[in-house]
Amino acid sequence: SGLEAAVAASGIDELRAAYREWPLFASLLDNVEMSLAKTDRDIAARYLALGGRDDFVEQVLAEYDRTRRLALEVTGHSRLLENRRVLSRAVQLRDPYVDALSHLQLRALSALRSGDALTEEERERLSTLLLLSVNGVAAGLQNTG
Repeated sequence: SGLEAAVAASGIDELRAAYREWPLFASLLDNVEMSLAKTDRDIAARYLALGGRDDFVEQVLAEYDRTRRLALEVTGHSRLLENRRVLSRAVQLRDPYVDALSHLQLRALSALRSGDALTEEERERLSTLLLLSVNGVAAGLQNTG
């Protein structure tokens, strides 16, 4: 929404010039692009759905789509991380492993939240799985967020 407001106020050409000429703005957009590239939209939707607020899920996913579209438009890239081949390849190589851990994490979260007659041992195993998957995802993404 911030990029959308900036485009509305100054125009896309102004933001493209800022990306080319202002190192801070370029760094900000490059970091946005990296975060978008590390995000799996479908997995994000599954995490968001755990909150039980379909309106919020739609709002967050719409913001993701808007940000992705505008970041590419401002940078002039046809795909995320187009100008960072090594990082792009690293993200692609890690994605299957991070996705698998994310799915395990979602299963553990869902099971813990459901409270369906879990024994203390089952609850403990699920909690351990959850904590290990959090560490694994953070390590795989090379981010803590």
